[in-house]
Amino acid sequence: MKHLNSDNIRLVIAHTLKTLGNYSPEAENLLLITIRLEDQHGAEKSKSGLGPYKIDRSSHLKIWDDYLAFDPDRASTIRGLASQKAFLQDPHLELITNLAYATAIAWTIYQRNKVTLPSAEDLTGLSTCWEKYFATAHNSQRPSGHADQCEHTLQPRAAAGLLQA
Repeated sequence: MKHLNSDNIRLVIAHTLKTLGNYSPEAENLLLITIRLEDQHGAEKSKSGLGPYKIDRSSHLKIWDDYLAFDPDRASTIRGLASQKAFLQDPHLELITNLAYATAIAWTIYQRNKVTLPSAEDLTGLSTCWEKYFATAHNSQRPSGHADQCEHTLQPRAAAGLLQA
C-alpha cells in the first residue's frame, strides 16, 4: 500500500463490501489494516503471497474449492468482480491486478473463519482479528504474536488519518 492512495483503496474496499452485501465501517477498517499488516509482515513469510493482501495460491484455491463451491450465489458475485478472460487464464493473477476481486477473497477468508468484528476504531481489536482470522488462517508458516506489535505500528498512522473517512 506504500504507493497507493489509501482514500482510493478505501473506496474500492467499501464498494466491494457493498457488492457482497457485507459493508460496515468495521469491515472496511479491518481490510485496510489487513493490507498494512500484510505489507509490514510480508517479509517474514517464506513465500510472499499475491497482491496487497498477500494471499497465497493454495489459500486462494481453498477458498474456491472448500468454501465458495458451496455458496453459488456468493461465488457468482465474486466471480463477477473478476476479469472476464484473464480470470480463466490465470485466476491467481486477479489477486495482483484486481483490487476489488482481491478484497472479496480477503473478506471471504475472514467470513470463512467466522470473524467477530470489534468496533471500527479499536486498532488493537482489528489487529487481533487480522492475526487470528487472516494471518494464521491463510499462512501457517507465519509466526504468531503480531497483534501486540501491530498496535504500535498503527496508532501513529491512525492519528495521521489512516482510518479516517
